[in-house]
Amino acid sequence: MKKIVLPLFALAIILSACVKTPEPIRFSILGDSYSAYEGFVYPDTNDVYHFDEIGVTGSEQMWWAQVADSTGWILERNNSFSGSMISNFDIMDFYLPVSYIHRMNNLGHPDVIFILGGVNDVWYGASFGEYVYSDWTEEQLRSYRPALAYLLDNLQHLYPKAKLYFLLETNPCPGGIDEETRMGYITSTHRIANHYNVDCIDLLDIHKKLWHPDVQGQKEIANQVLEYIATENF
Repeated sequence: MKKIVLPLFALAIILSACVKTPEPIRFSILGDSYSAYEGFVYPDTNDVYHFDEIGVTGSEQMWWAQVADSTGWILERNNSFSGSMISNFDIMDFYLPVSYIHRMNNLGHPDVIFILGGVNDVWYGASFGEYVYSDWTEEQLRSYRPALAYLLDNLQHLYPKAKLYFLLETNPCPGGIDEETRMGYITSTHRIANHYNVDCIDLLDIHKKLWHPDVQGQKEIANQVLEYIATENF
């Protein structure tokens, strides 16, 4: 049988065709007004925040856009709803149907999920409740701790291949809540995230106007997220 000898360049082309290019990482957001920019929420009926009032004039200034730009990741879905809470605390009955635990099943098919929330729970005065990790009741889900545990538990079952990150605003509503409430929010979130082995990214010294991250604050969130995930193995 005659031996076939391929030129080196032809062999290189064949080998390169056999190498599968890795798919870009896709990430979703489950959030509130901090992330809800008009035209970039899913579904598009979600309430957004009027960022132009605090100087954010383009979607590229949002923290998630900066993360995508720096990493090459693709935004799968941004299911953020301005004013929404993690818990089913029923203030005004308006936010109950759009709580995080009601929207958690609508994040697409992400490789990474960023959860940025809880600020509205403490702002509106939802109780912390007890640490409950199974068999939740409707009444318990009106409180922050059981609701957060329920959220993380279900996200891990709904998206078993996704990496979860909780972005924890360590100084929410400056001047609007007392120190005991602020620390209760931080320690509760850390404890529950640790229970589920969910990474918690503490957001420190975020610059705000009207209690919301402005251009500087959005950049600070992006930088702290990027610094954290730089050590991860994706």
